[in-house]
Amino acid sequence: MNQYVSSISGSRLAMFLLGATLALGFTYSAHLLSSAIVSFKHQNTIKVKGIAEKAITSDSARWNATWTRRSTTLKEGYAELEVQRDVVKKFLSDAKVPESDCTYSAVSTETVFKKDENGRTSNEVFGYVLNQSVEIKSKDVRLVETVSKSITELIKEGLDIQSHRPEFIFAGLEQLKLELLGNATKNAYDRAKALAENSRGKVGALNSASQGVFQITPVDSTDVSDGGEYDTTTIEKKVKAVVTLEYHIEK
Repeated sequence: MNQYVSSISGSRLAMFLLGATLALGFTYSAHLLSSAIVSFKHQNTIKVKGIAEKAITSDSARWNATWTRRSTTLKEGYAELEVQRDVVKKFLSDAKVPESDCTYSAVSTETVFKKDENGRTSNEVFGYVLNQSVEIKSKDVRLVETVSKSITELIKEGLDIQSHRPEFIFAGLEQLKLELLGNATKNAYDRAKALAENSRGKVGALNSASQGVFQITPVDSTDVSDGGEYDTTTIEKKVKAVVTLEYHIEK
């Protein structure tokens, strides 16, 4: 009797283990099937980046210089600053910079007060600091570059003058952006086509497209920024456009 009961219990245990094994097998098979479907869906699309670059030359420039004069009286300071302005005008004229390209600012004045024995500012006037500047806007970018570097020679003539960094600009940037976007899109499509053909498929409909930032950098620069780069320090530049496209792949 005990042997019979033991035999029945063993059979039930075997059936239970068989059922559990089958259940686990179905679950695992379902997981594999699900994974295969997901994988198949992923393989039905392809995401590629397209890149287009072009070298450009700046077609306009903006630059300014500031000279300073210190004096004990305003009248004397204005007179001396006027003399210095004439020196700057002659320098620019000799450098063949058209007068129409030059804009002279109004004179700015700062009053300097004496300090007492404790280093505190008093109400007694010590003197004045006067400043004036010239701004040049020109299409002759090479001339502006030369003048911006050489005007500090006037320091030898007694001028306290500072040359600021010129800005070199490309006016046709908006039209160039459209051209590069078209080229970058074609580049992305060519990449997608090559990848699809290697996997025995072909490029189908465009699922999505996004435009990356434009990079305007010096020709030999490798700088990249998430917010984009816009170099104005060099005459020769490189413009780069990037797009990201996702295509449906047909088998």
